[in-house]
Amino acid sequence: MSMNPESFKWTSYAWLKFFDSESIKTINELIESEYRGFETKELGAKNQDGKLVKKISSVKHIPYEKIKHLISEFVGYVYQVAELDFGYKTFRPHDEVYLNFNTYESDSKDEYHWHIDSSNQATNDIKLTVLINLSTEPFTGGEFQIFPSDAAEDIPMLSEPGSVFMFKSHILHRVKPVTSGTRKTLTMFIYGPRFS
Repeated sequence: MSMNPESFKWTSYAWLKFFDSESIKTINELIESEYRGFETKELGAKNQDGKLVKKISSVKHIPYEKIKHLISEFVGYVYQVAELDFGYKTFRPHDEVYLNFNTYESDSKDEYHWHIDSSNQATNDIKLTVLINLSTEPFTGGEFQIFPSDAAEDIPMLSEPGSVFMFKSHILHRVKPVTSGTRKTLTMFIYGPRFS
């Protein structure tokens, strides 16, 4: 686990290769056997004109209850960082909360245009977005970028399988088109009381 000072910035936190290849394989197999369905296209992020910005071959929903025995230790670190480093009051994950398993295929040049992650609920907001690279084969393209202030910032470490990147959800971010292979990520949202 990466806990050096370079792991933390005001916008984000990173764990380089937190999960090893055997863990990645085990998590993938569990998701494929236990997922509860697919995200409908209508649920994807939209731009200000209402146009969908998400182009992903599949987004499978996996309940936290089904996967927590494989990731709960890591999730404990995530909430520690959320509360102590970012200063957020958070809601712990409930068993029925869905995580998104995103598969980006090169055949269709899957990508996710600039967007933010937010909640439509009156009582909560998404504070942080957690992305885990669970790719099981090499891929090219699919670079992850954030736009924290006046320029896009590349996050090359997220292209490493097993690596994790957590960032403030209100920051613009995107996944560039995958040009070869398959890119797989697991997304978890950290919720807390609504911002005033």
